Amino acid sequence: MIDGAQKDRQTVTRDGEPAGEKPIAGVIRREARNVLTRSGSLLEVFRNDWPEVSIGPGQMNWVQMWAGAVTDWHRHERQTDHVFAVMGVVKLCLYDDREGSPTRGVSNVLRIGELRPLLVVVPPGVWHGFRNETSTPAGYVNYFAAPYRHDDPDNWRLPHDSPEIPCRL
Repeated sequence: MIDGAQKDRQTVTRDGEPAGEKPIAGVIRREARNVLTRSGSLLEVFRNDWPEVSIGPGQMNWVQMWAGAVTDWHRHERQTDHVFAVMGVVKLCLYDDREGSPTRGVSNVLRIGELRPLLVVVPPGVWHGFRNETSTPAGYVNYFAAPYRHDDPDNWRLPHDSPEIPCRL
């Protein structure tokens, strides 16, 4: 053995989940699979009969992020986000600052996208932010129960590098 060599620590479980990570209460993850067809592939990004989904979408947004782009931290008081990354690789960071939550103070980091299609349900009160980790555009679909109210936005923001949140975008 060469002096100074270090053994890798476990970073993922055998199911591909981050090792040692305590999932934030109320955040739901639903793995999806591409279906190969004779002309390409198909990926179901929403079905109202999935047990993880409790809404009929009132609005759906397609969000495209430029290479290396990072969003602000944001949270909602009423809105539950249903995030499904389908292009590139998106780093989704979550931070639970909800009073009374059994996972208050816990952070989760997920890497999702075309290689790992995953629906992530983000409940109200959970801070979340996104980073495109590729040199090409990346994107995700976000759907929620009620249309966005432009006259009364349900959106609270912090800078992406806020020292108030321990997770790094």
